[in-house]
Amino acid sequence: MLRAVLVVSTVFAYIFFAAPFSILYALVRGKPDIIYQAGRLGCRIGLMLAGVKVEVEGQEQVEPGRTYLFVANHQSNCDPPALLVAIPRDVRFIVKKELQRIPLLSSAMRIAGFVFIDRKDRVNALQEMGRAVAQMRQGDSFLVFPEGTRTRTGQMGPFKKGPFIMALQAGMSIIPTSLSGSFEVMPPTPFRIRPGTIKVSFHPPVETIGLDTDKRDALMKEVWETIASGCEAVPHLMNASLG
Repeated sequence: MLRAVLVVSTVFAYIFFAAPFSILYALVRGKPDIIYQAGRLGCRIGLMLAGVKVEVEGQEQVEPGRTYLFVANHQSNCDPPALLVAIPRDVRFIVKKELQRIPLLSSAMRIAGFVFIDRKDRVNALQEMGRAVAQMRQGDSFLVFPEGTRTRTGQMGPFKKGPFIMALQAGMSIIPTSLSGSFEVMPPTPFRIRPGTIKVSFHPPVETIGLDTDKRDALMKEVWETIASGCEAVPHLMNASLG
């Protein structure tokens, strides 16, 4: 627990000091790149203090100059910083509206082009998804966790259809992204962080151009199976099956 408190306290202190400068600089320049640079540095600091290494494979699947929707499984709160470090470009996040309550961080996210979705408000969710589609068409890459929330068991849950409808509407190539090791590093309870390794695996892109929205279920199934194929078994689940 002490390690978790240290990491969280340090990250929030970093946000408090770095965010105002980054926000002002981004507003003056009219570009959010400084926010992403500061964000990646903050993520590296937090991961280092936590004793967490990030291993990346399949980075060659991400071609320079192309726009993608990165679709990843969600094992713990360590996933966003690990992915921000691993993805070789600035990538917008689709996040829950509750993050808007965090001072400075929420402002930086809005300027960086993040999209906040109220999962309990269908009208808001549709409006914000439409905004994300418009940004994708303009060349913004996005990251989404289609399970909607992080796993509480270590097993990958079912996907929601929204991200795949967005990809089809935008004609966006999907990069299935598998995360392993994050559940062991930061389990859902109790509040603690363990040293370890998070493995990020990028799979070949799944193309959506030419597909109608009625293909969303088949597309979702293909991406789910691809991500699952790259996820290493969670040790406690493996031990339970062997027992």
